[in-house]
Amino acid sequence: MKLLRTAVAAALCSSLILTAAGPAVADEIVDTTAPVVTATGVSEGQLLGHFVTLHPTFSDDVGVLRVDVLINGEGQGSAWPDEIATGGLRFSPSTAFNGMDVNLTVRATDHARNVGVLTTRVRIDTALPGAVFTPDDGAKLHGMTSIQFSKVSSDVVQVALIWEDKEVSRANAAPWTLPWDTRKFPGQVSGETRMTIRVTDRAGNFFDYRYDYLVDNAGPEVRTFEFPDVVGPGTTHLYAHGRDLSGTARLEWWVDGVRRATTENYSHDFGGKSRIAAVTIKAWDKLGNASSITRTVTVDATGPTVTWLSPKSGTLVRGRSIPTSIRVADAHPETTALLLNNATGYLDCKPICGSKALFTADGKQSIVWVAYDRFGNGTTVRRTVIVDSQKPSLKVTKAPKNKAKVKGTVKVRASASDKNGVARVELLVNGKVVAVDKKAAYKFSINTKKYGKKIKIQLRAYDKAGNVTKTSIRTWYR
Repeated sequence: MKLLRTAVAAALCSSLILTAAGPAVADEIVDTTAPVVTATGVSEGQLLGHFVTLHPTFSDDVGVLRVDVLINGEGQGSAWPDEIATGGLRFSPSTAFNGMDVNLTVRATDHARNVGVLTTRVRIDTALPGAVFTPDDGAKLHGMTSIQFSKVSSDVVQVALIWEDKEVSRANAAPWTLPWDTRKFPGQVSGETRMTIRVTDRAGNFFDYRYDYLVDNAGPEVRTFEFPDVVGPGTTHLYAHGRDLSGTARLEWWVDGVRRATTENYSHDFGGKSRIAAVTIKAWDKLGNASSITRTVTVDATGPTVTWLSPKSGTLVRGRSIPTSIRVADAHPETTALLLNNATGYLDCKPICGSKALFTADGKQSIVWVAYDRFGNGTTVRRTVIVDSQKPSLKVTKAPKNKAKVKGTVKVRASASDKNGVARVELLVNGKVVAVDKKAAYKFSINTKKYGKKIKIQLRAYDKAGNVTKTSIRTWYR
């Protein structure tokens, strides 16, 4: 208000200068009527605190310029009439008057420097109230709690708990206790919360304590590690951890609705049947807040699907090393296969696996594959083939002898046999196949005129497995 008083003084000085500029004329109107203060805005014996707002009433036949408030004659504050009309006359009594009965005077001054006053006897209290309370700053709280007070100033009439300008609770008399439901205010599940504790005395003085409390109304945050979505038969290792502001007190594993363990580390056998299993992890913090998470685990106890590619079932195969291949499919990749007819070990199927089946004997033999998924589930497939590693027998039954002289058309006959059947007999002249006979007895006619003076003759027989037999070469001369 210092600037305000300066402005008023300047206005008054200006008024005096203008007034002193020349002698008053005979018809000049002079204002000699003082303003009238009809009320100071306080009552006799009223207790005034550190912050005071007065609403005095006053009037003047011309108009009031300024209103001042004084205590025992000492100025405490001033205001324009329009300021008082909208917000009152605000001032803070000097702390020198604390605890004293004093004269509070409202003085109204008009433009002609006429002054009107009114005095009321009041008592001044500028001392701020105080108290000690618990829980202390930084305390961890949850659920329904309360603020407990002690060493409360004797003139306190109210204590209040405030969050973001919202009054949470209030007490107007001893025992000074403020109930607080931390689940409603601040309304968050957990975290640091700044609360204001306001202590107010009879004079309206108040002091605000601002404390930061750690509100925890949530159970631990459950985190899982080494927690697969899919498992195979046998034991699976699981690990979970509870993270909480107040510390985790307990953790439980529930599988298929049954409590299984109370440790962070847990190994569980989900059995040998394919299914979906529910795993729930429950946790409690040291304040009793609970939380849980549920995960589903796919139990894969089924081996991969195997499709034969080669050879076909019942196939007649030649030799003791037979190419074979399969196609492997599984809901979860990373499949391997083992051919039991070979010692080459496990093969990666992407998705085809191929190798050679080895046999030590002829006749009906089984090719056996075992395919595995990444959980060790196996599928065994078998296929029977007929192994034939023996050459067919072949004999020339009628033909000119080696080094014989021939002319015209020459007849050649042969016999061939095999336990699994003869596929064909071929006639080779000078190293080239010139005729094929697929029916026994095997007959060929050779026009010697087509092959020059020297003719080399040979027969070649194939069985149905592909084994081949050749006769010795006969040389004829024409």
